[in-house]
Amino acid sequence: MSRICCLAGVEPDHVSLLLDVLKTAGELAPRTVEKLDVADLSKLKPDVLIAELDRIEVDPLELLRQLRFVLPECLLVVYTRSQTPSWSRDCHIAGANCVLSKDSNRAQLASGLRSAIRSGCWTDPKFAA
Repeated sequence: MSRICCLAGVEPDHVSLLLDVLKTAGELAPRTVEKLDVADLSKLKPDVLIAELDRIEVDPLELLRQLRFVLPECLLVVYTRSQTPSWSRDCHIAGANCVLSKDSNRAQLASGLRSAIRSGCWTDPKFAA
């Protein structure tokens, strides 16, 4: 059974990279939505959601909590430039299963995503203290 994958709020110049990462991780081409809208995403019901939180105007952790509430079974992946251990911890506490760094290369991102899909949780090593 194929999963519904979605990229949401991802900068246009990162979309092709993340599409390749999903393909390398064994996932089909996802839907791409421009905005991180909780109501729209709850209707789409993705199994895997890669969300970029760096450019949103609302509290990113509250948005993650809302996404977790409406998508309880979804693998929530945060794709971010921030690399502090506290940020990755806060994302996980708010409901993210996986936190990926924008500074990771394609192979590292795909490996991290595969690990998250297998185990249910993963944090990019770039967030280590």
